[in-house]
Amino acid sequence: MMPHARCCRHTPTTQESHSVVVLSLGWFQEDLQAICSGTMAAELFQYFYHLTHVSNLRSIMARGIFSHTKVRRDRIGHRDISDPAVQCWRSRAEPVYGHAVHDYAPLYLTPKNPMLYTRRAMQDEIVILCVATSVLDDTVHLFTDGNAASRDTQFSNNSAVLRNAMRALKALRWSDLPDGRRHRCAEVLVHEHVAPHFIEKIVCSNQRLARHIQATLALQADVDSSIYF
Repeated sequence: MMPHARCCRHTPTTQESHSVVVLSLGWFQEDLQAICSGTMAAELFQYFYHLTHVSNLRSIMARGIFSHTKVRRDRIGHRDISDPAVQCWRSRAEPVYGHAVHDYAPLYLTPKNPMLYTRRAMQDEIVILCVATSVLDDTVHLFTDGNAASRDTQFSNNSAVLRNAMRALKALRWSDLPDGRRHRCAEVLVHEHVAPHFIEKIVCSNQRLARHIQATLALQADVDSSIYF
């Protein structure tokens, strides 16, 4: 039996007004069968994703993505775009290894999610980092079937836990799906640190920001407004 447990609920304050359009069930049945048969998440997703403010990019590309705990402990300069009301719940211990959720670097399974929606007013300053799924090969990590701050979310070191979230993860929109908001924020939690060599691509919403990244950091950023709001 895969280990999982409940933790604390975060009640969102912002409601999406989107209607849900779910893709045909062909992909869903195939992915569900694969994930239930033990296929690793790395085979079902092209990347994992980390959302951050552009001002954090220089440090992240040099040193990697750190957990909230390490950022605070080592006084790493960082502009936090997370919701403070959610962060308090992430100080709780997860039920598999007993680490605080804050001890993990958080990655999403899809970047266009409720977290980005709540920050849509500043999305022209947010970059999406595409992390290679091979990060799972040599790290302690967990999968969640929803936002790790929710008391209804299940944690496991087995990717089969993602089966609960697959419909919301693959939907064009999620707000009318049962528990769609929570499932859309399913996560991969990597203990302490994601090394910079796992970051394969930087995505932003507009050409202005891409030019800024190129001019100030000599880094290429792809522009893809379709994964923003």
